[in-house]
Amino acid sequence: MSRSEQEFMNWYWNEASEQEKELMEKVESFGILFWDMLFKPGTCSYELTKVNTKDQGGNWFCAGMELPEELEDFDYSSFYYKVEELSDCDAYYNNAEKLICVSPELLSSDSTIMHEMIHLHEAVINDLPMYFHDMLYWALYKELKEKIPQLDEIITQHAHILTGSTLYSAGGLHDILFLLKSFDLDIRQGYPLGTVFSYGKDDEFKGYSYEANDNQTAQS
Repeated sequence: MSRSEQEFMNWYWNEASEQEKELMEKVESFGILFWDMLFKPGTCSYELTKVNTKDQGGNWFCAGMELPEELEDFDYSSFYYKVEELSDCDAYYNNAEKLICVSPELLSSDSTIMHEMIHLHEAVINDLPMYFHDMLYWALYKELKEKIPQLDEIITQHAHILTGSTLYSAGGLHDILFLLKSFDLDIRQGYPLGTVFSYGKDDEFKGYSYEANDNQTAQS
């Protein structure tokens, strides 16, 4: 269950370590990169919320439909943050506890934190009707299809049962929506393709490339 404002203030001032405060501040600073997962105006996903409607004067205009409060009122202070030594992983997001946890040595790894933020935002989306997941999937796919020439090939490989079962046996669930959002973040940050998906490593996607914003090809 997400915490109240009072619970957050008590945690921040009385319980959180300096590293945990730093983790939360980093999460908040990356928030703008996840606006598409909240269907905010100006993002690719927002376009799928727009409808034609009339104002009080009877004039037609285009506007986004009202969204669920989980999206409209989203706030990172509703979640929990922990920095501690981990023996079996580098970081994780626990949806039952609404918690992002990162090992101290990876607190400076932006790609690791973004990886867990995808898990957080996808958990929010998955608690809503399925069409929100589909809307976001389609919006990201269309956006990335123009930038990653081999996107369909990558998705086909990722969707294979061997890939899914391998990731699951290693303790991870990374669906195609997760894959697409991780690529979106790679491009936005100028990382080699696969960096966010693979905790700062891009070995799995060696040989794949995308068209960067400056029209230069970024090779992974």
